[in-house]
Amino acid sequence: MKVLVAPPVIEQPDGSINSLAIEGELVLDPGPCSCDVDDCIGSFSFVGAASGRLTTQAVVADLPSLDLNEFRTIVMSGCCRECARDGYAEQMVRDSRYTANRWPVGSMIGRRDGYAFLQERGTGY
Repeated sequence: MKVLVAPPVIEQPDGSINSLAIEGELVLDPGPCSCDVDDCIGSFSFVGAASGRLTTQAVVADLPSLDLNEFRTIVMSGCCRECARDGYAEQMVRDSRYTANRWPVGSMIGRRDGYAFLQERGTGY
């Protein structure tokens, strides 16, 4: 199954970094999240499924051992209480799968104004 994972941490010349998530961690595309929780607003970020930490970039990866039910469970358990309570977690499952399936494996994805965009196209399938 194609998913999004956190990229390696890269420090820019100005001292900023691209990711607080753990390299290789499953990350979620929160889409245009409607809750008011700071970590979920993420109009410029993906959210680490395990750590809850933000990353401005994600990499499309293929995890053949992961199935949709397991992915849904991961999202539901890692989602903020407000999103899960409001039924938004299921939308996050759809948004994350849609984003991962849009581009080839290895593609670097960014976020701007609540939507994912291609930064660098991968060559995998």
